[in-house]
Amino acid sequence: MDNYSRRNFLKQIGAFSALLLTSRNAFSFSEFVNSNKDFEMLVVGDSLIAGQGLREKDKFTTLTKNWLEAEVFKNERKVNLKNKSHSGSRLFLSEKEIKAMQDAEKDLDKFYHPEINFSFPSAKTQIDVAAEEYKREGKKLEYINLIMVSGGLTNLNSSYIINPFKKNKKLREKIDKYCNDMMFRFLEHANQTFPNALITVIGYFPMVSKKSSTGKIYNAILELYEFPRPAKPIMNNIFTKQFIKPIHKKMAKRSKVWFEDSTKALQKAVNRLNEKRGEQKAIFVKSPIPENRSFGTKNSLLFGMAKKGRSEDFLYDERKKVCGETIKTMKDVELKFKTRFCELSGIGHPNIEGSKAYAEEIRKSLMGSKLLSASSQKQIN
Repeated sequence: MDNYSRRNFLKQIGAFSALLLTSRNAFSFSEFVNSNKDFEMLVVGDSLIAGQGLREKDKFTTLTKNWLEAEVFKNERKVNLKNKSHSGSRLFLSEKEIKAMQDAEKDLDKFYHPEINFSFPSAKTQIDVAAEEYKREGKKLEYINLIMVSGGLTNLNSSYIINPFKKNKKLREKIDKYCNDMMFRFLEHANQTFPNALITVIGYFPMVSKKSSTGKIYNAILELYEFPRPAKPIMNNIFTKQFIKPIHKKMAKRSKVWFEDSTKALQKAVNRLNEKRGEQKAIFVKSPIPENRSFGTKNSLLFGMAKKGRSEDFLYDERKKVCGETIKTMKDVELKFKTRFCELSGIGHPNIEGSKAYAEEIRKSLMGSKLLSASSQKQIN
């Protein structure tokens, strides 16, 4: 190569490097492929992403962290997981909730036991609190690589979603309001706070289906509303089930509406953010749990009821203790808190196999995303 060609070649390399350094994607790309830097992972949202009822080692967020560290980065890069999610969290609090807490002089930023189904702190607040923590740790917000979130369900409430006496049209409207418009507003805030993070939105599953056991559904309802256990056989038997079946059918229909419409709405919110930013800033992970493995089905991927009024999950005893104690401290807050609902809140959440199914779906989605398309190939190959 003559001197003139060499000079031109070097100039082109220099120009290309300058272009990379000044482009909006340059920082994130260099950080992702640089295995010398820790990979920062933030989890926010409600009980689904929090892994309600599961031990830490079995949560799909933990499984994802372990997979990134061991398989993607071959243990050459540490993955730091900061988890601010908790049961009951809403994307944003309503004006009523904010006023009630302020009137009682309660701190909206205070975190409680993650298994307690309080709507506060909201997912938006979780983002803000995490940002302040990262700053105190000396980490720039541009260094955060991955955010995982689930949200929208608690703004509707699961009991409303499967309520057989409500209108399906209204349910669809609320799903679009919270899982599309409100989620989009949340995604914008998260992206503005952590501009280089890929936001992974986790989809919800069908709660019940026609294949769910009518008896198991009815039993859970009786327990939630604290019907006297000795009298349950009178209310839940082969004869009463005949009257419950039409209600079961309507519940299954609303559950299907919820699953299908929330999936579309959350995907739409993700698409809106990506279109507005002109690049991939978020991805959507559809639930891997099918209707025939929803609550009360054979080989269900969700926790059900156990004997003697207990839920099947691993943290029932812990919730039994902390729910009552914590709710007593909220007596001066003009909001409704139901201790029994809190104690049994593990019901209907992914069990160990359900969590593994989610982790696998997340892996597939991340491998196909811009986040790992370059770094994973470098690390794996």
